[in-house]
Amino acid sequence: MTSRERPIDPAAHPGLWLRCFGGFRLELDGIPVGWSGVRPRVRTLMRYLAAEAGRPVHRERIMAALWPELPERAAVNNLHVSVSTLRTFLEPGVARGASRFVVRDGASYLLDPGPGGGSDVLAFEAALAVARRAGPTGDATAVTGALRGALDHYTGDLLPEDGTAEWVVADRERYRARATEAAALLARVELDQGRARAAALAARRALELDGYHDDGWRLLVAAQRRAGDVAASRRSQQTYERVLRSLGVPRPAGVRPVHVTAA
Repeated sequence: MTSRERPIDPAAHPGLWLRCFGGFRLELDGIPVGWSGVRPRVRTLMRYLAAEAGRPVHRERIMAALWPELPERAAVNNLHVSVSTLRTFLEPGVARGASRFVVRDGASYLLDPGPGGGSDVLAFEAALAVARRAGPTGDATAVTGALRGALDHYTGDLLPEDGTAEWVVADRERYRARATEAAALLARVELDQGRARAAALAARRALELDGYHDDGWRLLVAAQRRAGDVAASRRSQQTYERVLRSLGVPRPAGVRPVHVTAA
């Protein structure tokens, strides 16, 4: 256990912070919780439930995701033992059925961070929801604030430590695509508001996430041109054309400025 790691004291800390983007971290007051002694299958269950962002998950889904090779009886046993171990880790001494964090809902389980906690997945989704609601009102300030917040929470791929596990791949790709679109939309709004350099930064973020994102390239070229950085705009245009050639797409006639209507 490092100097910045400590065991959980549920009496002193009513909530948990679960971070799934860019690698899993379990935190209390910004300090990582030490869990090096927890069994790998229990850690996997924790990450699986954390990625579901507080939504109940049916036990059949959990078993199919985490123990697909086991007979049902063995998988059920693994689930029960893992849930019990996880509850004890999160809330030492908790009575059976009294856990605040690992909650059973019928045949489903959910990981509840508690009123004083949260997760980056939940915060990311909430920020995108704010941006969607603010878009039709034309409130560019609200849209940019929400999109910046969402991108601050998205610090990398969902649970990279779980590799190519089937249960995480689709969600990982979905969140990456949503973050890419959020960055591109932020670039559009920034450009439409006359903030060309901020637009270029957002467009670059979109391209870091997806180097083939067409709008990202167009917005980057347009933003650099608007900012007066002709040389950078030309380099980006040339790179964009190489990307298009690699995809077998004809060379574009030019890049037109992009404006925002509604989110």
